[in-house]
Amino acid sequence: MTVNFLYDALNGFGERVTAGDFPNTIGMGEASAERMAVDIKLPGGPVTSAAGVTFSVRGSDTAAGTYSAIVTGHAVSAADLNGEGYSLPIPKTKFKFLRVNAAGTFTGTLQAILNSYLGK
Repeated sequence: MTVNFLYDALNGFGERVTAGDFPNTIGMGEASAERMAVDIKLPGGPVTSAAGVTFSVRGSDTAAGTYSAIVTGHAVSAADLNGEGYSLPIPKTKFKFLRVNAAGTFTGTLQAILNSYLGK
């Protein structure tokens, strides 16, 4: 069975070339991000990083509110990002507004996308 994944521009958190919050916030409305994931893509090609990059999904009750960590992954090496890629599963959360953060030092462009395929 082949599964086709389609990414909509409304699912994009944007791109980063330095550590920090990705520029876009996603408002979930009445939907839940539970069992979805944030996929990290490399639109500019391979990246480099000495110590790896750590990604976290943060949530808030309001778009301009204070964002708290929902889930934080482990440090992902450049080799893994360039090879297998990375996907951070989102657990059950009450928050309706989501942001993604990248921590660490890297060279290259990272793109974060909400993958709406419902995993396990």
